[in-house]
Amino acid sequence: MREFSKRILAVFSLGFILMFYSEMMFWARWRPEDTILGLLVTWFVYSVLAFFVLLFFERFCVDDIYSIFLLGALFGWLVEGVVVQTAYEAFPFQLVWTPLAWHALISVLVGLYFVGNALSEWKFKKAAAFFALIGVFWGVWAIYWKFEDGYAITTAEFAVYAFSTGIALMASYIVFNLVHPRTFEPTKPETWIFSGVLAFFALSTVVAIPFSPLVLLPLLGVSFYALKKLSGRESILFQFSKINPCRYVMVLFMPLSAVIVYAFLREVWLEVNVLVALTTSSVGIFIFLKAIYKALQI
Repeated sequence: MREFSKRILAVFSLGFILMFYSEMMFWARWRPEDTILGLLVTWFVYSVLAFFVLLFFERFCVDDIYSIFLLGALFGWLVEGVVVQTAYEAFPFQLVWTPLAWHALISVLVGLYFVGNALSEWKFKKAAAFFALIGVFWGVWAIYWKFEDGYAITTAEFAVYAFSTGIALMASYIVFNLVHPRTFEPTKPETWIFSGVLAFFALSTVVAIPFSPLVLLPLLGVSFYALKKLSGRESILFQFSKINPCRYVMVLFMPLSAVIVYAFLREVWLEVNVLVALTTSSVGIFIFLKAIYKALQI
């Protein structure tokens, strides 16, 4: 029972971490349609996906930038191509933006790999600068949404949003570090339950978009093949067990720098979404193709 509780806490804490980068950082403000129930449902869905992220980390011994990016690509395509159907809307661009450009690159590669290194291994100044830099990106990205909303939220409103979600993110990293097991070995009933939830979304997507398997299955197949070829010796997630608890406060440098940047740029009307999308998409495509190339060389 204790191991089960630890696995569930690990799944839901990682689910919040992924939700923070994929949803909260992306939307960068509370939207009129946001509700507490909606937030809880979204957290549950991301936790379902977190279960498989942990499972794949364990099964494929993900231990470097390329394999973790491939895992991020799987996560991104499950989010945008199974849970929701945005991957098929502006085909084929949205197979990259946001699955590779945001979910894989920012949520998984940055949010798990680089944050894990920053918290556990990097010197304080380097780690602090890293978190501040993420915050700068967040603050710059946040100014775009005035084009969608027709107005810019106040600096105070953004500060409340950034710090409330940032504190929750810090707490999630702490919980994940405290409870995640050395190996993630869920029971068969646990795997069936989480697989059943994912299968429900997959069936709904096939019903809504009948050609979706023709698009998604080859991408997932190539990614799984490459992940298997790049399998290492030990999952990179083990680095979270080496974190000094005092270092978690550095996570709050993210919302701090984001608020400072947003305050300076709030009145600037600059469509940064195009630059961000083109840059992150290019980087995402490059890393994905490099990972496939590396796998084929083995």
